[in-house]
Amino acid sequence: GSITDQVKIEGDDELSRLSMEINRMLSTMEKFHQELGSSETRFRELSDLLPQIIFEFDVNGNITYSNKFGLELFGLTEYDLTQNLHISQFIVPEDLERVNTNLHHAAMEEKSSGEIFTLIKKDKTLMRAILFSSPIIHEGRLDGFRGSGIDISDRLELEETLTENEEKYRALTENTGDIIFSINMAGIFTYVSPQINKYGFLVDEVIGKSLRDIIHPDDIDRVENDMSRDLENGAQFHSNFRIFDKWGNIYWFDEKGTLRLDQSGKPVGIYGVLRDDSERKRDEDAIELANKKLNLMNNITRHDILNTITGLLGCVDMAKATSSPEEITILLNDIRDLTRIIQRQIEFTKEYQEVGVHLPLWQSVNGVIDKVLQNFTRSDIHIILEIENTEIYADPLLEKVFFNLVDNATRYGETITSIRIHTQPSGTNLLLIFEDDGVGIPVDQKNRIFERGVGRNTGMGLFLTQEILAITGILIKENGIPEAGARFEIFIPWGTYRFGKNL
Repeated sequence: GSITDQVKIEGDDELSRLSMEINRMLSTMEKFHQELGSSETRFRELSDLLPQIIFEFDVNGNITYSNKFGLELFGLTEYDLTQNLHISQFIVPEDLERVNTNLHHAAMEEKSSGEIFTLIKKDKTLMRAILFSSPIIHEGRLDGFRGSGIDISDRLELEETLTENEEKYRALTENTGDIIFSINMAGIFTYVSPQINKYGFLVDEVIGKSLRDIIHPDDIDRVENDMSRDLENGAQFHSNFRIFDKWGNIYWFDEKGTLRLDQSGKPVGIYGVLRDDSERKRDEDAIELANKKLNLMNNITRHDILNTITGLLGCVDMAKATSSPEEITILLNDIRDLTRIIQRQIEFTKEYQEVGVHLPLWQSVNGVIDKVLQNFTRSDIHIILEIENTEIYADPLLEKVFFNLVDNATRYGETITSIRIHTQPSGTNLLLIFEDDGVGIPVDQKNRIFERGVGRNTGMGLFLTQEILAITGILIKENGIPEAGARFEIFIPWGTYRFGKNL
């Protein structure tokens, strides 16, 4: 055919090919849009299933999308999202600057690390959430941000409650007078409260140490047996034992503990409380000792009185059997003397039965001595009192002890001009010293003056003095130099004296 016809045919072919290409491209675009729509649908369906906030907003801060969880959490609807909601409406003012900084970093680094912000719901209630965000980039241009948020209000509230409870627990353990502790099943301390400091130990040096290390060796087996028996029966563990403090002094402690179990119910340790029981134990021991002494003294006194009565009846019988006025006079004098002995024995019994009747108590040495000195008015004897603010734990009859010592000095010192009362340390113990410048006590009498019945008067004063002090473990001895003065040293064990700062 002609050239025109050929060109026409070729043109038709080109248009046909172009039309087919356009149709193919349109088909591809339609498929892409369908896939994109399907992908967006899947994204929205998936995001609606997530139990956290999923959101998007444009570069102006207007919220363009929120999943169902986010809408419900903030009290919003789909319609609300069409009303140009701005992100600043949902952030407390004090957090806005930090949010802007976070978004700036996200845009620069294409992601942000999670930070906690306080958000505002539609009803103006507050919530705490961790927010993550990343930039939306389209054709190299920032179109906005998308991100997620996790509501941590309940978690933070729980943490705050736990922190508050921990602070209360710490305040309780650190301010109670008891020692709170925890040990593992091997008996190793895993926790101990600061009250342990009172006994010379630092908390850090006790943790990791065994409970056995501080228990008195004689008590270890009994404590372990008590523990095994009680815990095996599912009961609360209870025991009473002695411990050594850092300086080797002994305290009595009452311990109560209970098993610490893991989640499977397996024993992993023991929680417990140690209460210083030393004073109660000291009272108990004092009462027990006083009762023993009183029973013994009652038996001795009863025996002495019966012997004296036997002698008295013998004199009466002899008086009946004689007609000699001289012999009768002698026997009557003997009867009078024996009767006075019985009188003194009965009077002593009355005094002695008061020893240990009342519980020991902390008494001011200065206060008791001041009361005693009110009974002495001799101006020729100078009393020198050199004692700081000191208390000792003793029987309430302590005043009688001090009275006897001062009274003996003024009665038998002969050349006495002064009495000095003072204290001095003796290792961890304390010496309370009464000394005078009188004639002193002969060497052969030093060890006998505390015996019952030995002395210039009734022979009961220093014996009673010794017995009263012994109730709380206090000792007394005479350690003066004959003809240079008497010196009574009262040995007060550690734990039965204290100074002003500890009163």
